[in-house]
Amino acid sequence: MAKEEDDDNLPDKDAAKEFYAKYEPKEIIGRGISSTVRRCIEKETGKEFAAKIIDLSQESQDGVDTHTMRDATRQEINILRMVAGHPYIIELQDVFESETFIFLVFELCKNGELFDYLTSVVTLSEKKTRYIMRQVLEGVRYIHDKDIVHRDLKPENILLDDQLNVKITDFGFAKVLKDGEKLFELCGTPGYLAPETLKANILVGCPPFWHRKQMKTRRI
Repeated sequence: MAKEEDDDNLPDKDAAKEFYAKYEPKEIIGRGISSTVRRCIEKETGKEFAAKIIDLSQESQDGVDTHTMRDATRQEINILRMVAGHPYIIELQDVFESETFIFLVFELCKNGELFDYLTSVVTLSEKKTRYIMRQVLEGVRYIHDKDIVHRDLKPENILLDDQLNVKITDFGFAKVLKDGEKLFELCGTPGYLAPETLKANILVGCPPFWHRKQMKTRRI
């Protein structure tokens, strides 16, 4: 039954000819509000990748302007290309656009989210914490050197590759700063807005400030 549901969620091949010509989509490995992430295989090489499939028609149904979503995704693509080549930042392999879908093909991180890894191990040694934090901070420094701020750094947006090395991902809130520009927009995830909150989550395993209503979390 799950296989049939996966197939039903696949974009129509006529709407994504270029993607299907190069990649063979497999099972779903992640879901977002208007996107799914599938393991896929590059037909020519047999290499595995992760394809984030953004459904623009779904955005239209939810009352979000399709053009706004497309522009936001293109901005994210531009930023991903600006930070490409760093060992601790996710690598964007390919991009395909159609009338109703955008496909972002990334390197596949088989060990998934840092969040899930922390949940599975329950506790983390100081040595392992230093190892992870060093990689995260090196990645963030590289991003900042490009005058880019991520604005949603959290364990759910940090992936782990086959060797458990960090890969910073999800640049949907990221922004390129102009000279002297300051940002005042409140965005991101409330439990992770401050740097010390991120450190506390990695070391302790839960947010130091929490309320089921996000606005109240910000007031704690």
